[in-house]
Amino acid sequence: MKFLRRLVGLERGLMGLLAVKIVADEDHRYFVSFRPLHPELKEPEYIRLMMHYYAKMLFNFDTASPDGRQAATILRGMMDAVLQGGLAPDAGVLEVAEIDDVVSIVSTSPRNRPREIAATLYFVDTIRRHIVTEFPQDTYLQHLAFSVMVLLQATLRQVGHDSIEVLQRALANMNAAYDSGQSYSSLENLVTVPASAFMDALTSG
Repeated sequence: MKFLRRLVGLERGLMGLLAVKIVADEDHRYFVSFRPLHPELKEPEYIRLMMHYYAKMLFNFDTASPDGRQAATILRGMMDAVLQGGLAPDAGVLEVAEIDDVVSIVSTSPRNRPREIAATLYFVDTIRRHIVTEFPQDTYLQHLAFSVMVLLQATLRQVGHDSIEVLQRALANMNAAYDSGQSYSSLENLVTVPASAFMDALTSG
């Protein structure tokens, strides 16, 4: 963690904005809970958490192994399909991603060998955010890939129409950046791709 902060030019004492916990079990049942960390938290931070979580999972996959890189490709494909279908409050993300026959979102924490995936979004400056993720070593690549779609579904239920439109453009901007050759596994891109995609989405609406 200290090594990562040093590489991306971050200092100690960053202000926490928003945390999310995703509990996944052997039956691919997922429970999502958000926890605001700042008393004046604004709705766009839910969008930014989603974006940075997506970038972090791609980063983790691309630096892991051939299986990880395959998982990154599958995740990108799921995100492309969901964005093509269009984000909306009632969008069926799991259905569009074609994982609803395997994955379900439940209202209480599942109990069949649960794994807790945690992510916290931190304030760096007015433009940049930083994300820290934690998950047990026995978490499957499938759990992590599916958790992105689960978090997207949960985020759509958390924010309003205007924020959803920004999220649609911002995630599309991220994928366009990756399509243009921006590497998933670059530490610099881990910060700059979501930040730039978000700012461009705000100004292009």
